[in-house]
Amino acid sequence: MKKQVIADIVFWLIAALHLYSIYAHKIDLQTWTKPLICPSLLLLLFFETGLKGKFNKLIGLGLVFGWMGDVFLMLQDAFVLGLAAFLIGHVLYIYAFLLQTKPQNLTRHKGYLLPTGLLATYGFYFFGVLKPSLGILEIPVILYIVAISAMVIFAFTRRTQTNLASFLATFLGAILFVVSDSFLAINKFVAYMPNASLLIMSTYILAQYGITLGAILHAKRKNKQLPAH
Repeated sequence: MKKQVIADIVFWLIAALHLYSIYAHKIDLQTWTKPLICPSLLLLLFFETGLKGKFNKLIGLGLVFGWMGDVFLMLQDAFVLGLAAFLIGHVLYIYAFLLQTKPQNLTRHKGYLLPTGLLATYGFYFFGVLKPSLGILEIPVILYIVAISAMVIFAFTRRTQTNLASFLATFLGAILFVVSDSFLAINKFVAYMPNASLLIMSTYILAQYGITLGAILHAKRKNKQLPAH
């Protein structure tokens, strides 16, 4: 069995165990499985791409900061550190997506204006909902909303520079990141949500997997285009 297949199975096993631990309220199992989610994806990315090229390295670094964010959010009074880690992760993803976005395409193809407008509207409205409860976190949350919105926009703008499967995986992953963080913010700052942890982590796991899978599918497309030696 190929290492890539084993890594894929390991990731989904860890993901399933973690979601089960939330459903069954098994705190010890949650503590063990959550910090393994991003490392298992990083291992899969390494086996599939060798982390060759700046794009794959940036996605890998984004997963490292995702792991840091996961760990910080498990600790008491470390929410700001978790927010900062994920913010850096989003910036790394933005940089990666920008590498696959040609400026001339932004001039020629205006399709990105629609998701940009929708995200700006959603971000402005969502911040208004959160603002009364944010206190000193107001500025960090604004920065985070801007960063994650930009991450989704640039996941969209790479659509003409890769294959459809890679584009869809990455773009859907980016959208699911917004969904996951929205659940987290509502539950933390607005009101208790039933099954919040299950909603947050299921969408988060799919988000990180989608972004990782997008990188893998792009690498496979490039390899197919290489001439045989």
